[in-house]
Formats: sequence, C-alpha cells, structure tokens
Amino acid sequence: MAFPARLGVGLVLATLSVGCRAADPFAQSNLRATPKRGAVVAEHPLAAQVGVTILNMGGNAADAAVATALALAVVYPQAGNLGGGGFALWVPHEGDPWSLDFRETTPSGYGTDLYLDDKGEVVGHRSVRTPLGVGVPGSPQGLFELYKVHGSKSLTFASLCAPAIALARDGFTVDAWLARDLRREPARKRLMSDPAARGLFYPGGDALAEGEILVQPALARTLERYARGGQAAFYKGPTAEALVQTLKEADARQGGIVGDRHMSAQDLASYRVKVRKPLVGWFRGHQIISMGPPSSGGLALLQVLAILDGFPLDDDRNRVRRDRDLGVAVPAEECGLSARSAHWLVEAMRRAFADRAQHLGDPDFVEVPVDRLLAPEWIADRRISIGERSDPGVQAWRSAAPKESFQTTHLSVIDKEGNAVSMTTTLNTTFGSGIMVGDAGFLLNNELDDFSLAPGVPNTYGLVGAEANRLLPGKRPLSSMTPTVIREGGGRVSLVIGSPGGPRIITSVIQVILRVLVYEQTLEDAISAPRLHQQWKPEWTRMEGGWPASLLETMENQHGQELRVEPDNKFGSVQAILIPDTRVPEAVSDPRRGGRAAVQD
Repeated sequence: MAFPARLGVGLVLATLSVGCRAADPFAQSNLRATPKRGAVVAEHPLAAQVGVTILNMGGNAADAAVATALALAVVYPQAGNLGGGGFALWVPHEGDPWSLDFRETTPSGYGTDLYLDDKGEVVGHRSVRTPLGVGVPGSPQGLFELYKVHGSKSLTFASLCAPAIALARDGFTVDAWLARDLRREPARKRLMSDPAARGLFYPGGDALAEGEILVQPALARTLERYARGGQAAFYKGPTAEALVQTLKEADARQGGIVGDRHMSAQDLASYRVKVRKPLVGWFRGHQIISMGPPSSGGLALLQVLAILDGFPLDDDRNRVRRDRDLGVAVPAEECGLSARSAHWLVEAMRRAFADRAQHLGDPDFVEVPVDRLLAPEWIADRRISIGERSDPGVQAWRSAAPKESFQTTHLSVIDKEGNAVSMTTTLNTTFGSGIMVGDAGFLLNNELDDFSLAPGVPNTYGLVGAEANRLLPGKRPLSSMTPTVIREGGGRVSLVIGSPGGPRIITSVIQVILRVLVYEQTLEDAISAPRLHQQWKPEWTRMEGGWPASLLETMENQHGQELRVEPDNKFGSVQAILIPDTRVPEAVSDPRRGGRAAVQD
C-alpha cells in the first residue's frame, strides 16, 4: 500500500503499534473475511432499493453505486444530478484504493471580473443564481468511468440506467422532503424564475405536494440516450446542445451578464474526469482512506484525527464506564464526549479549517502542501497550541517563503465480496442554480460559488479562501465532500461513510468516526447524536440541539468557547455502513433526512 502523505504523530504511532504486534492467525483470518451481505445507504428509499436490486442481480459495489446515483438524479432533484459533479472512492476487498474526481470545471471564457460590479465588489448572486454559477458538469462522465473501470461487467451499463429511466418515465410519489424543499426560499424563488423548472415543479403556480406523482419524460429521454451512448451522449449531441442553449437563454433573461463568454460546446466536449491518489492514514489501528484535493475533506479529517490522537480521549470514556458501574449519574457525558473533549474537538477543527482556507485548491493549478500539513512536526505544533481556552485567532501554516451545499447527497455501498464505494455528489445549493435544461430534464449546478472570487470574501457557506482557490478557466473549485472508507487493521473494510452538508460534511463525518472508534457507540447512536461545527471563520461554534446544558455551560465558562445553539437546524446527513465482526452489515441512514438503508436478504 502506498502512502501519499506523511501523517501526524498520533497516526504514525498507531501504524508502528500495528506493525510490531505478533501475528494472530484468528485476527488475520477475520481481517480477510468478506461480508455476509451487501448493503446500500442513500438519501432516498427508492434509490437505496435500486442499489440493492443491482447487487441481487450480480452487480458489485461500483455497479450498485452508479445505479443508485442515477436513481437519485431522478427522485432527489434537490441534489441528485446529471448537471453537477462529485467524488467517488473505490476500496476493493484486496488491493489499493482508487479515487475519482468528477468535480465541475470553470468554462474557458470565465474570469473573476464577471463577478464584480463597477467598484470591484463581488456581486454575490451572480455565482449562485445566474449562468456564472454553473460549472461544466462532471457526474455523467464520472459515473460512466466508475462503471468502466471497476464495474463487474456482469451487467451492461444500460441495465444500470434502466431503473432510473423507469422512475423518470413512469413517475414516483413526491415525499414530504421534496415537497418541503420546493416550498422553501430561496430555492423556490430560483426555480420559479426558470420557465422549465417552474413548469415541472410548480404546475399551475403551486409547488408539488406530498403524494403527487412527478413524471419527467425529458429526463427519461436524456437517460435513454446516456444508456445507449455512455458519456459521449451527454457531452456531445442533443443533450450538450440543449445545455448550451439553456445557458444562453438564462443569461438573456438576466440581462446578458455573461455576453459572448458563455459555456461552449467545446467546454463540454473537452471535460475530463481525474483519477486521484487517495489520502491514506491510520487512527487507532484503523486505516483511514479518504479523498485528497481538490477536496479539503480528507486532509481535514486526517489532521483532526491526528491532533486528537495525542489527547487522552479514553479518560472520558473510561470515567463514564466506571461511574456507571458504580451507579453514579453522568448526565453531561452520557455519550462519552465531555466538555473537555468537545473543546479539544472544536480547537482541532478550527486549526484544520484555517489551513484549508489558506492552502487548499485544485492540485492541477496550485501546489497543495499535503505533506507539510500532515507532517508529524506540524500536527504536534497544532496539538501543543491547544490550551484550556478557545483560540479564535489561530492562523494557517505558512512556509518560509509564502506563495462547500448544504445540498449535496451521499451514498455508501458494500458488496458481498467486500468491495466498497463511498460517493458524494452535489449541485451545491438546494436545486443548484435553479436553471433547468428543459429539453433534457435536469437542473444545473452553481458550484462556481465554491471558488474564492475575491480575497476574504465568504461564499454561500461563510467559507473564506485565498489565492489557491481563485477562479480560473478549467479549474475545479475546492470542495468539502469527504467520502471515506475505513479498513480494520488495513484488512477488511469496516466502515463506509460520507455526508452532505457543505463544510459541515467534514465535521459530521469526523464526529461519527470518533463516536464509533473511540467512544464505542453503535452506528445508529453515533449518527443520531447531536453535532457541533467549527470552521475557523466565523469564530463561534454552531451546536445542534440536544447537547446537555451542563456541557454547554462548561464549554463556555471554563473553556471560553462562543457557542450558538441551533435547535431547529440539522448538521449533515451521514450515510454509513458498519461491518462488525459478525460480518452482517449495519447500514444506517441519518434520521435528519428521509434516506433509507437497504441490506441484501
């Protein structure tokens, strides 16, 4: 196994401890054991069922992931997509992991000047609600590439598209989640301003209601062409022509901001996915495999785990165990996470996001110092800098010579052979730009808002960036998507995990991993537990409802943390599969949304 980056002190020590143990033949046998069943977790029940059906037909994890993602493009228009992009992580039962970057790219005619007014100030809505927000889509090529490289080949690509085609052609029942999102602002405003989207989602002027049937014949025809011709049927021909024409018409309706610099047929024809080397590290005897740049998620995940690995997290867990055995009530630490360990978690997140803002970007355009940001010396410095009080003024790593949507969707798959796929795709904000390619039936992304359009100017999610993430033609914007797979002892896959949620993707995935690996919670409890979020800027920490009042009080009074409790807000939507020693997968879809876990019979 190749290790593309040096890791922090805690992670390296974990590696050494594994390497020095005497071989246990029973443990080694377990590390090679395959699951007894396959499983799929996705953010819509129909999509999860499609994935399991493909597994039952003899498909592998890659086949099921492709079919599930295509079904989401039909039944989950808030984020499932043909008009967006994402990342996929393939981890085979044996062999090296593989990751695919099918993130959107900037059209060749775009520059930061298009986003500025006469005074040089960023006009925020241009990167969200106009064609200037739309990057060249990557999902169609990404899904086809995953099938081509890692699919079982026992099923044709057309057979993987067939369930999505049927759902689009015959229709499906609108659930409470879609009905709610169609009513919400500002997504409703964006969709209502687009003729095709308005006609599909607001027939007669009213949003589709729960229980109504949504039929999408134009999308069915697009998927049929895609099934027959693969990626070429999207990036050339009728679909590509309709996409380009749609953007021209949208620009004309909005005053002609783009002019003659709009996305072209050549932009679509020249799009290419990128095979990237995954980031690989170790934490407490578990091999952590995640996405590298232009995702910031994997690097932040490894940084936070490495920093925390040097803190006595087990003290809290062991104290809770001891007090419970003695019959002592521990209301503030029922879940094992005390105010002290929550403080350490916040500060580790703060430092990782500071580095993200300064250094992360598209590695094809900038040199991302992954080795330095994961180096033992820097991780140790970060850990030592965490005291008993909050440190909102923390800065990013600097060399001697200095040079995300809330509306994303994630799916996790494991097959009976032990192969795993963790895939996150996105349109960025809910329903993306709101611009629909009417003749083709799909919505377009607004991912270019993820770029740093001007120094220090935050994007939709309050994230600030630097020169590394500046918008340039052909460049991919920085992402928070964090598809992750964990192998026990570097052997069998033990956890497949990911989430939507903009920058809260990173912190949601970290917290579930910590609760499972350190605090020994069940996967269901770990996913249901309340979450916190710290992203460096703004300085305060957001807290979901459900945290014990005593924990919040201690964090504020003893540790100086500025907290904002948001009882009506939900952080992320983790979709995960745990494969315990019984080898029967435990699949859990986050109760924060309406997803579903499906396990083979």
